[in-house]
Amino acid sequence: MPLGKEVSILYAVTNGHMDDVPLEKVLSWEENFHRFMETRYRGIIDKINSDYEIKPETEDQLKKAIAEFKQGSTN
Repeated sequence: MPLGKEVSILYAVTNGHMDDVPLEKVLSWEENFHRFMETRYRGIIDKINSDYEIKPETEDQLKKAIAEFKQGSTN
């Protein structure tokens, strides 16, 4: 798994963004999240890949992307 994808999902998990996702739906949530990020927010993934970290401006964008994804997804 590319670094940007791995870091973005780990960020979502460690910062409580998946706390409301039922255990049996975690894998599906993750797959859908990666697809969403690839199609809507590829730049965030690319930025993480090139910077090897989440810089503050990238973190703000990632938070917004996660919130948008959660609004459109059903747990």
